[in-house]
Amino acid sequence: TESLKKVDKIFGPGNAYVALAKKKFFGVVGIDMIAGPSEILVFADKNNNPKHIAIDLLSQAEHDEFAQAILVSPDRRFLGLVADRIKVLLKDMPRRQIILESLKRNGALIGVDSMDEAIDIANRIAPEHLELSVAKPRKFLSKIRHAGSIFLGRLTPEAFGDYCAGPNHVLPTSGSARFSSPLGVYDFQKRTSVIECSEEGASHLGRLSESLA
Repeated sequence: TESLKKVDKIFGPGNAYVALAKKKFFGVVGIDMIAGPSEILVFADKNNNPKHIAIDLLSQAEHDEFAQAILVSPDRRFLGLVADRIKVLLKDMPRRQIILESLKRNGALIGVDSMDEAIDIANRIAPEHLELSVAKPRKFLSKIRHAGSIFLGRLTPEAFGDYCAGPNHVLPTSGSARFSSPLGVYDFQKRTSVIECSEEGASHLGRLSESLA
């Protein structure tokens, strides 16, 4: 059997089997990340089209049974309109059973009293995809501390990112956006520490090293 040549690092997206393979090789070679099921969190005000927001949620929920689709809005009536739209759209969805299981496991419609409360929720969840579907999304951008990829405004659905918008779509999931970043050029680079002492510096560090030792 022909053996595979060992590489230094493994990059790229994949399903659960790819994630498990990366986990097995982590430590033997480098990896970009172990990505979990896909996620979307949408902030939407009442001025959105409920159908458009419902489609954004469904397009994520259809990935697999463990995908996460959450809508946060300060308008309870709007949440109800989106829920009604989801029920209507589901009738014609070819992956209906997968979507139903996904929404049952990890779907949510959350009413909040303010956008600050919505931002707190987003930073706590640290979603893979975050849609700011509001009138002035940049007003809130600086307050978002944890998200893999952020889509600004009503005309920027997350589905664009799945296919053609943004630098790439290998993103942190399962809350790992709190400590990791999307795949980027820096993942193909590494750093090395370089230390050089003068005579005076070596004497000083020698005394420090002796004390610590």
